[in-house]
Amino acid sequence: MSFIYEYPRPSGTLDAALISLADVKPMIMLIKRGHDPFAGQWALPGGFLEMDEEPVDGAMRELAEETCLTGIVLRPLFACGQTGRDPRGRTLTMVFGALVDPIRCGEAKGSDDAAEASWHFLDAPPPMAFDHGRVLRQIASHLRWQASTALIGSCLLGPETSEDALIQLHRRALGKHEIESPLDRGIRLGLLERGSAKGLWRFVSSSEPGPDWSPLVW
Repeated sequence: MSFIYEYPRPSGTLDAALISLADVKPMIMLIKRGHDPFAGQWALPGGFLEMDEEPVDGAMRELAEETCLTGIVLRPLFACGQTGRDPRGRTLTMVFGALVDPIRCGEAKGSDDAAEASWHFLDAPPPMAFDHGRVLRQIASHLRWQASTALIGSCLLGPETSEDALIQLHRRALGKHEIESPLDRGIRLGLLERGSAKGLWRFVSSSEPGPDWSPLVW
């Protein structure tokens, strides 16, 4: 299939943001770039969208190619499109996110054009390629926003969880005790219902995530 365009056009790229709350502070999966531009610097796993694939499929493909991690449910987070963010040309990037358990994910290994793949503290990353330092700050802000205004952990803890597991997860995301219990907030917002046994709670999806937007990413 060939394409001829009369006018310059941007390229579409995809990044995957995997967050772990298994440590004292949120951690994120990063890859060390093996090639220019920014060889030797760290970045989110990602790459260019192919002409015949859906964006989420492309993000999962790039994640698998660069980290060897598969089977992770990614949800659309936000888009990045500032000029000058990629020296190769104008790029528009869709960023997808997932809250994961690093043990269940398996061991990450650098592959394809990634020299390394490993976990790093979200608020103290190594030198980042492109504009990914700014992107990581936005990811951290969104995680805190969702943890303080709604619930996090539906894919990680689900389908049923306990109040203590909810509290501990939100505490690690926010780095502090909440004034309102996440259980109380989840019930109030209609995001939780009673589970199959006493002390268990089931996540309720208020809106199904789509290919381009998700109400609750984490």
